[in-house]
Amino acid sequence: MRWIVSIVLVALAPAAAVASGGSSPAAAPAGAYAVRFCQGSCSPHAGAVRRTGLLVLFDEPLRDQQGRTRDKWLEPGPINGCLRLDPVQGGAGWVFAPSAQTRRFVTWSVHAPDGTVRFELDRAPDAGYQVELKPSASGLHGMGETWSVPPGALDARPPDEVDARRIGKADPSRCPRLGVDSDAMHDVSEP
Repeated sequence: MRWIVSIVLVALAPAAAVASGGSSPAAAPAGAYAVRFCQGSCSPHAGAVRRTGLLVLFDEPLRDQQGRTRDKWLEPGPINGCLRLDPVQGGAGWVFAPSAQTRRFVTWSVHAPDGTVRFELDRAPDAGYQVELKPSASGLHGMGETWSVPPGALDARPPDEVDARRIGKADPSRCPRLGVDSDAMHDVSEP
């Protein structure tokens, strides 16, 4: 009889944790997000928003017109998202450079146990710009920063704050067309 009670208690523990205000699993990150890249804080009073855009994350890889998936150069996994950047609103910096590619594809993944979403916006063998976002009440929130090999080879800058507010479902029509949009294809591998 004790073993039946033990089984029932184990089965009810997750429901009790949620009912008592315990943490529940984060919502799946797939969706469309209004994203802001900020130097310093993204708070409304800081005035540090330097670039905005639309980030779309998919549960499945994007496919080209022939139904094939594509990979990004030096990044693991198939393309499963995109980013469209609006014009720069302020001073220079990586994401804030007027010459930064405005339409691009991303390869994102979720890292357990906290549900952190990670992707790179630019990648070279010895440097890149990585974004890490954690689930938040409005969508995703975190930071983006340059990295280099060896560390410190690039000018040291504090990380950029990145805020991504969920605005809807992941819709492929919001992305450049994989295999067609030449501006977005500069770092995409051929099949």
